[in-house]
Amino acid sequence: MVSFNELFPQVDEKATIDKVKHFFKVQLPTMQRYSHRNVSGIKSPVITDMPKGGSVNNQMEETLTQRLYAEQVVARCREAIDCCDAISQKILWSIYVKENTVTAAQLESGYGETRFRYYKNRACLQFADAFMIEDLHKFKK
Repeated sequence: MVSFNELFPQVDEKATIDKVKHFFKVQLPTMQRYSHRNVSGIKSPVITDMPKGGSVNNQMEETLTQRLYAEQVVARCREAIDCCDAISQKILWSIYVKENTVTAAQLESGYGETRFRYYKNRACLQFADAFMIEDLHKFKK
């Protein structure tokens, strides 16, 4: 029988928060450029039964694969933010989607600096729990 601690090892919160911040600052903008999509502009997928052309060569196939993966990252990012609680959603949306400064997001929230930092870190941890494309957690040894 598998124990809870084996399935869910103890998270290194500081390292996880740093990894989530890196994801939002570096990886997500790259994925948005690759996919030609923005987290704020994601719509529900449109399913069509129209046939699609096949790939021309390996380079084209690789490029299409990269773009499709990038589209999935951007879409799952939006879904992960939506899975967080209301305070976390507002903070993540304000800082990482609308690209407000942390100070502007803090003023918008009405929280003091210490409380806002707590909620921002909590938002990053919630996002790491909800994001399903890549595991953003760092675990304690």
